[in-house]
Amino acid sequence: MMTTMKIATLPLTLLGLTAYSLSSITAADWDTGACPGGGSAPCIETEINDNTYHFNGTGGGHADAWHGRPAAEGGGDFVFEGDGVPFYCDWSVDCALAWSGKIKKCQDNNGNWRVGFQINGASMSNGTFCGLHRFSGFPWYTKDPGITPHCPFEDDCDSLIPYDGNASSYTANVGNIGISALGVPLVEDEHLQGVIFSPGVGANFAFASDFYNCDDDANCYLDGALTIKNAASLDIQ
Repeated sequence: MMTTMKIATLPLTLLGLTAYSLSSITAADWDTGACPGGGSAPCIETEINDNTYHFNGTGGGHADAWHGRPAAEGGGDFVFEGDGVPFYCDWSVDCALAWSGKIKKCQDNNGNWRVGFQINGASMSNGTFCGLHRFSGFPWYTKDPGITPHCPFEDDCDSLIPYDGNASSYTANVGNIGISALGVPLVEDEHLQGVIFSPGVGANFAFASDFYNCDDDANCYLDGALTIKNAASLDIQ
């Protein structure tokens, strides 16, 4: 029988992700200024400290390279945070949850543009039991949910999310995810389905999904939204 523990939450600081984001120091850099507009290639744009940066532009530069925050702003991964995120498994906790990662665009084998995220770190905090959970399986990758079977999750442009210049959001599956508590595995090599990324000002990930293995058997459950915290915006144009 499931035991329920409701944990009060407080704002999560970026410092909790530091240990998970060391690999982001060498992230590819950005061009200064806003996206120029036009063209068929996606342009990724971010605003940090009232400074605007972009990559990819109309000519498709910076393709197939994972981009964290611009070096001029200190580099590192983009961090997304949310408070009061319910995680249900053998027990239930409401925690502050954070993900850190990079974004890229690339062309698949058919020459079509795709975009994707690489999640390099995650943590739960702000509650007696929240900090007992440990995430693993990094890096996680977003994957086009229309591709079956859903596994594997890998750095393969053909499996990333199709780019749509008119889209207001992008839907993906995210894996492979591991979660343990006190050394007990709760989620092993599983993925979330139907994760929605909304670009722009206050860019965010939203999800309400079971964790699925490669056979689509359901396990634990995660429900919440994570908003970008170390940038004012992250846009796909």
